[in-house]
Amino acid sequence: MHSTRLAALGTTFLLAASAFAQITPGNLIVSRVGNGSAALSNAATPRFLDEYTPSGGFVQTIALPTTVVGGNRACTDSGTSSSHGFVTQSVDGRYLLAAGYDAAVGTLSVAGSAAASVNRVICRIGLDGSIDSSTALGDAYTANSFRSVASVDGTSFWTSGTGTVPTPGVRFVANLGATTSTQLSGTVTNLRCVNIYNGQLYCSSASGAFLGISSVGTGLPTTSGQTITSMTTGTGASAYDFWFADANTLYVADDRTNGSGGIQKWTFSGSTWSLAYTLAPNATTGCRGLSGYVNSGVTTLFASTSAALSEIVTVTDTGLGSAFTTLVTAAANTAFRDVQFVRTPSALVHSGTACANNNGTPTVGTSGGAPVTGNTNFAVTAGNCGAGQFVMFLLYGGPVSPIGFPVPGTPACVQVYFLPDLLLLTVSDGAGAAATPIPLPNSSSLGGLLLGAQVAAFDLSLVGFDIPIGTSNALQITVGN
Repeated sequence: MHSTRLAALGTTFLLAASAFAQITPGNLIVSRVGNGSAALSNAATPRFLDEYTPSGGFVQTIALPTTVVGGNRACTDSGTSSSHGFVTQSVDGRYLLAAGYDAAVGTLSVAGSAAASVNRVICRIGLDGSIDSSTALGDAYTANSFRSVASVDGTSFWTSGTGTVPTPGVRFVANLGATTSTQLSGTVTNLRCVNIYNGQLYCSSASGAFLGISSVGTGLPTTSGQTITSMTTGTGASAYDFWFADANTLYVADDRTNGSGGIQKWTFSGSTWSLAYTLAPNATTGCRGLSGYVNSGVTTLFASTSAALSEIVTVTDTGLGSAFTTLVTAAANTAFRDVQFVRTPSALVHSGTACANNNGTPTVGTSGGAPVTGNTNFAVTAGNCGAGQFVMFLLYGGPVSPIGFPVPGTPACVQVYFLPDLLLLTVSDGAGAAATPIPLPNSSSLGGLLLGAQVAAFDLSLVGFDIPIGTSNALQITVGN
């Protein structure tokens, strides 16, 4: 593929996204409680998502709902519960996710309320600024803390927190607008943050023997009876948010203020995780929220601190002793709970028409998870090609044309939608399927890259044609980061 052209197209896409999206990829979203008008308390408090540039320049504020409007519920939070208020981004990058309470501003001891009367709310915020807070749970985290939410694509959710039996722990919510959830595990039930990396669900805890980050079941579990398995641990550790730079590098926010807190860097040897070192703003400041990105092998981190005056800080990891910079300090009567570096969304868009051969109509798709940077499992797939047939993948570094072009010597309905940069020939399996891996490099700068894919399936029983093929329609892939 032509790397110069790919880079230029990626830049063009990002500039276009910046012009039209209400929340701009590459910026920061800061989770804030309080509007500054009154001292924070345990009462239900207004919640805001503040957008900043990576250098700390203010862009805008998005207020989460404080009242019921139509199908949307309120999404307020306790003003003084410092373990609340985390924000994640869906794996496909299209949505931000926040946890809250369907309680009017001023409702006392909101975290101690019964979930049946004060539902626990999942708030889904689109990068276009749309808000859906219709998912309100009556069976989760009663009389205690609802802390974080993770999702693949904004249609189903995994949540974390604590509460009275049987409402605590990591839970699965099957669909947007749901009112019930499933507890996935009883291994440990006082959980802080939950998130997804490379198709696996993870959580953080400082409960019992689970002093760090753990995996939950295998993959993305949806049923009860899962085992939570500790990965990173340490005496006295107080883990909150966490972020994978890659499959072998994990950063963990620790809020201790005794000289041990900050951002821990863990590395994987292939069998065990080991603490490499801890980065800290200073000896008495820990961190709770955490996000980051990798570009050309360099990791940049953003964190919210556990200081009395909460701050958003950033650090480039150049090794032990890397210097922090303060980007933003919370105003009086407000507090920062988390920070999220906004990734570019990924997308899969089919267009054009397919052309059948005698074995059926070929299809093009993907496997291995969302097309996001660092996903080494991503692949383009072919289907319905006939068993044991030659299959050709047409791959292109750029946008798919809306107009198809005929190919001389093929059936009249064959249309191609780009001039391929790469042709890969393989043989379909017994089910008529095939795949070609496209491992995506772990570099944030590739966010927004456009790739085109199409499948041509040979069928030698198609007589009368120089090139006896059927073709799929076209697939345009937008790479997220």
